[in-house]
Parts: sequence; C-alpha cells; structure tokens
Amino acid sequence: MISLHTGAGKSLVGLLIAQSLVNEGAPRVLYLCGTNDLVTQTSREVTNKLGFAHCTRMGGSFSNELYTTGQGFCLTNYQALFNSRSVFKKDNRPEAIIFDDAHVAEKIIRDCYTLKISASDHAKLFARLVELVRPHFAAMGRVDYYNNVLSGGSVHRVVLVPPSAMLALSREQNLVGILREYGLYEGETAYALQHLADHLHVCPMFISRSSIEIAPAFLPAKRIDYLTDPSVRRVYLSATLTSEVDFCRAFGKRPSLKIEPESDAGMGERMIIATEVSKLTEAGAGNVKPARVSAYLAGSNKLLITTSSYAAAEKYREIASPPPQWQFTEALDAFRKSSGPGAFVLVGRVDGIDLPHATCRVMLADGLPTGFSLYEAYLFDFLEMRNSFAAKLANRITQMFGRTNRGRNDYSAIFAVDPQLVSWLMTPRNLAHLPDLLRRQLLLGKSMVQQFGIQDITKFPSLVGQMVNRDPGWLAYYTDSVRGLDVSEDQRSQAADDDQLLTEAALAEADFAAFIWDGNSQAARVALGEVVDKVVVADRRLAGWYNIQIGMTYEIEGDTEAAAKQYSEAKSRTNHTLALPTPRSTQSAAQEQKPRNLLHSKLLEIFINDVRIQNDHFAKYERRISPLFDQSRSASEHEEALRTLGELIGFQSTRPEQESDTNSTLDVLWLSPSASKCILIELKSKKRQDSVVNAGDVGQAYNHLQWVTQTHGASKILGLIIVGGLPKKSPEAAPSDLMWASDTSRFKALFEDTMQMLRSLQRMPPLDRYAEMTAVCARAEWQPDAIFERLRGVRLQDT
Repeated sequence: MISLHTGAGKSLVGLLIAQSLVNEGAPRVLYLCGTNDLVTQTSREVTNKLGFAHCTRMGGSFSNELYTTGQGFCLTNYQALFNSRSVFKKDNRPEAIIFDDAHVAEKIIRDCYTLKISASDHAKLFARLVELVRPHFAAMGRVDYYNNVLSGGSVHRVVLVPPSAMLALSREQNLVGILREYGLYEGETAYALQHLADHLHVCPMFISRSSIEIAPAFLPAKRIDYLTDPSVRRVYLSATLTSEVDFCRAFGKRPSLKIEPESDAGMGERMIIATEVSKLTEAGAGNVKPARVSAYLAGSNKLLITTSSYAAAEKYREIASPPPQWQFTEALDAFRKSSGPGAFVLVGRVDGIDLPHATCRVMLADGLPTGFSLYEAYLFDFLEMRNSFAAKLANRITQMFGRTNRGRNDYSAIFAVDPQLVSWLMTPRNLAHLPDLLRRQLLLGKSMVQQFGIQDITKFPSLVGQMVNRDPGWLAYYTDSVRGLDVSEDQRSQAADDDQLLTEAALAEADFAAFIWDGNSQAARVALGEVVDKVVVADRRLAGWYNIQIGMTYEIEGDTEAAAKQYSEAKSRTNHTLALPTPRSTQSAAQEQKPRNLLHSKLLEIFINDVRIQNDHFAKYERRISPLFDQSRSASEHEEALRTLGELIGFQSTRPEQESDTNSTLDVLWLSPSASKCILIELKSKKRQDSVVNAGDVGQAYNHLQWVTQTHGASKILGLIIVGGLPKKSPEAAPSDLMWASDTSRFKALFEDTMQMLRSLQRMPPLDRYAEMTAVCARAEWQPDAIFERLRGVRLQDT
C-alpha cells in the first residue's frame, strides 16, 4: 500500500508501477479507477505526460489489444472487475492489479454486492416482497411500525427485515425463484444477484418506501478471488489515512507493506468557514436559505456545491442543477474550462473529481457524506453508529475537501452551513480522526468565526477575495495561527485506541463473512463472538449490530431462543424498537412484575430467566465493568465500564461525547428520570498520579454543566465528579461548588456492593426475591443522592 496526501501524485506513482510490471513481463496488468470519468482522465494523463502504451475498458469493450496480448496495462473501473460477469477471467485474468483510490473501494465493492429493487422500476416485485415480510412484523407486534416506515410516517426511513423472515423467504417462498420470475436475472440487477443468489438467506434486507436492498452484513472479501489469490500481485494506492478500518472491510486484511513518504505535497492552504445556516444573516436579516449562500459565493467565483443526495441538491436549483449521468463528463469538463463565475453541483461523490488551482477555488459542502445506500442509512440513522462511522466520515470529508485543493501550492475556501455537517466538524472526537493539517484548518476556521463574528453572507465574497487575491493580512494570519491549533492529546489518543479496536473488529467481520459464505454458521459465530464484547468500548451500537448477526447464525441452526437472546442484547445496545423476537423460554414470575424505576427494571431483566442466564448476566457485568479498575486499559474502556456501571445501578447511562450529535465532550452522564437527578462524570484516570486539575480542566467542566443544564434542564445536577489520581487543583483553577474529585476505589466499592446485592437476591426463593427487589429499589442507599454522596470524594474547591 502506497499512501500519499490527496493531490500528491499517487496516481502517477501507480502508473509507473503498472508500466514497470509490464516491463517485467507480467502478462496482464490491470489498473482500477473509481469511475469511468477517472478512467478517461487517467488515460489522457498517460497519453499526454507519460506516453505509455495502454488500453482502456469501458462500455463493454477493450479500446485495443494491448492488455490481452500483454503489451500494455489496462485502465478500467472497479465495477468491471468485481461484477459477477466480469470479463477478467480465464484468458483475461489479471496477474497484477493496481487499486487506485483504495480508500474508497469499500463502498464501490459493496455496491457490486448489493441487489437494489426500486419501487418505480420493479413495482410489482416491490409490492410482493413488502407483503411477504409483513406477517413477520405482525408476529412481533410491529406491523404498525413497519407500515409507518413504508408510508413515510416514521422518523426512520429504513427498516431491517428480521433474519427469520429472510430464512423463511429463502427456504419456504423460494426467494431466488421469485426474483427470477420478475426478471432480476436480466439487466443491471443480474450482476449483483448472481453474487448473492446462493447466500440470500444470510444477507440482511432493508426496506424503505421507495426501494429494497439486499446486501451482505459484511463484505466477503476473503472469498473474492482477486483479493486472495496468492499468484496475483496487488498494489493499493491510497490517500493518507488516519484509519485502516475501511481498508480492512474492503480487502479483508491489512496491507502487508505500507509505504508512506514524508511529504508536504498535497498539503494546500484552506480557509474553512463552518456556521449553521440558522445563525447566518443577510445584511442583518435572518432566515437565510442555503441557496442564498450559494448565490453570493457563485456571483464572483466558480463554485463547487457538494451534496449527499439529489433531494438535497434541489435547494440549489436556482443557482445550478446536477447534470444527468449521461452528460456528467461533458458538463464537468465545461465547468473546468470556464473562466467566469458559476456553479457545478456534485451529488454523492467525494472522490475522483479534480478541480485544482484556478479551475475552482470555492466549495459549498452540504450534508454529511453518508447514507449512500439503505445499508448505510440504517446503520447511521437508525442504529446511530456514530463512533464507528467517525473514521469513515473523516476519510470521506478529507476527500471531499480535496476536490478543490490538489497540491502544496493550491489554496481554496470551503463553506459549510448544513447543521449536521457543521456539528460533525465542530466535535473534537471527530476532528481527532482527520489528518493533522485539515484538523488545524478546521480549528482555525472555528476560531475565525468566533473571533470575527462571521455570519453575514453578504461579506462572504470579500472574505473569499482575501484568500484568492493573496491578501497579505490573510496570509500572515493563516501562517501565524494554523500551526498552533489542535485538539487535545487525550482526544487523539482516544481516537487511536478506538481505531485499533475497530480495525480488529473489521478483520473479524471479514472472517465472519467468509465463514457464513461457506455455510459454516458456527465458525462465523465464533469469529464475531470473540470481538463483540471488546468492540462495545469503541462503539456499543456496532456491538449491537454484531449481536444481530450472531443471532442470525442461531436462526440458521434452528435455535430460535438463543437467537432471541442475542437480539435482546442488540436492543439493549442499540434501539429498543428493533423489530426482532424477544426471549420466551424459562421465563420466571419476573415477567408479571411492573418496574418501579430503572433499577427495578434492570433487576427484573437480570432475574427474568433461570439461574444459568442469571449467572451469564453477572459474568457479563463483571467482564464489562472490571476494566475501570485496571490502569493499563484504555480511556475508552474506562468510560464504557463506567457507563455500564451506571446502567447496572439504575441510571439512564450514556457517553455523550461518543453517542450524541452535540458538541458535548462529557465522558459519562448518569441520569435518573424517576428522580429527575443526574451525576456528571469526567475521567482523568489515564493522567499521571501527580497531575493536577488545571484551569483548562475546570473550564471544560463548566461547559459540561452548561450542556447538561440546557439538554436536561428538568433534572437537578447533583454534581460533576472528576475521577482519577487528581486530589488537587492548580492555583489558577476556579471550580464551582458542584465540582468534586474522586478516585476509582469508591466506584469499585459501589460495584462490589452491587454484585453482593445481586447474589443475595439470587439466593432467595423467587416469590421472596420479587418482594425484596421492590424493597431494594426504594431503599435510600440505592437512590441517586446516596450514590452521589459515596462517590463524590472531596470538593474540588477544598483541595
């Protein structure tokens, strides 16, 4: 894998390697590009700059015989290689492959393994499948939820079909036969269907009001011949990445050798202005629309507008509309060559479009680059897998911001006004996943907005003018300021820890996909089972997605009760509205009880099944909470352990920094809805024992208190506990009387008392147990005030 900054010339390096392989005598060398536009663009560069003999394959035919005769390499797109009817087999089989833009390959290869059934193109088939799965939702009492998604009346736009329904459709309804009956073995749908036909029963199905998608939960990269054959030489060309997670998901492995030259090429200058549209004004008037922003920017500049969907692009139709697919290349070339102001709208594309230098210097970025498929929409919007998507989105945003900035001498201005994108860009935990320079440029932009009150869109053209016209004041400000900005070392360290866990998990996903493709459900279950409780530290919701897939393996084997227990775990980790079965066997009289509060509900959940399942619960909580008391474990593991402890003792326990779309950086929040009280916890357990709570720590604590007041105003704040070896403050720190310093020993004592209480309950006869459970939940020592008193330690003001 050769990794270079965006715009630093990785494609040139790849082309030299391709020619070198031809010179060595490799019979057939393939060079993959992301799109046909890139094939055309790369071929033009080879012809004009390098003069290498080569051919292209687009539209179903080779441009000449150089590839088939081994006299030159072939430029083509990923789809040509990874579709099920690829021509690159037998005599055309490549012996060497260069994967350009390998950082975006996961999405492209996944598209090749996704069967898409549009309600407009396949109306009768769409209606039939919708009706075939309806009884499965009805059996779980979720048919109204299902109907609301289909009618557009739900806040969620995608629903996951229960795995049991996919098994029934495949075994009882002959899903393959139905798809054949409606002509899906013909036309574009045939390419994906032939990949999936023998594996439909293990693939999730997603349904929205306008389409159905069937795709693997994880790409079967280890069962794709081109990616595993040891006789095929593979070179991956990638932009500089802070994460290898998506690479592992695409190719099923880490690169065996990674070459990452130190270079400032591609590290261009950027002015990034990110302000939510609701805060903008036009000559003092509010209610500004994004189209007005684009009008001012395009009035005196060439403007690239990037959107995540055609629906989002509609708001700019007065300024520009995205060209139809068949005119895309021609329209883009015309925009490149134009010299006057104007706009071009790019939909759902974050890579492969080069508009360097004067070609285009201004961009308006609209929306997060996600939700390009129902699969992504479900994971991101419904399961809310924000943390595991952070690296993916960081990669895409890096590429998106690189469209108009392609070299060390390039410079550009980027504006973001979409609330979701602005929120993402302003969240430190997300910034930690971005390359160093881009991260600093974003922080510089944030500082500019705060320092100079940038909100009047009539001033945007002059702001751009300072950058474009190389105003000395701007150049001095940029040079002097950008180097001194960054997110905290803790944020970067936590991002690195999470990424290490997610990379391990991605490799386990590849193993799961390979085994499930082989029909070995037991081995697949073991592969994910080994990481499911580890990955909860980095992303609890991703762990829930794993639980669904593990449940599916039990469904295949006919063990519906074991499957339901996995689905129950998935619900507790993701969303309780999941349309999945609940466990039914060995349930005790606990199911007759009505919970008085969250602690009572948690006790009923633990004791609802037989003693074996109770012990499983005990072991699970001990396994998840014990890392809090191990100094060698990561900060993320400490935070997740603390969140789990809060959940166990009856709080609505969250990690706001990891689980919300707000700008909160609070580590853990324990909220008691029944008592309307909350406890804030900030972990400093990874700091040195002789460290102190400084003014920065206290300032951050004030921000946490303000955020909770604004977000949970009905709940009384009992206090904010800073946990770590930090019993004293620095002289300049001025904490409030709500701030406390404690250590993990107090939390360990609480955990041990909790486990002792659970084991005492377990030893009781069931009828006595339920009376005692009700009494426990009412006792003073288990109320939020008493718990806070025993954990709070010393008031920070008094240290």
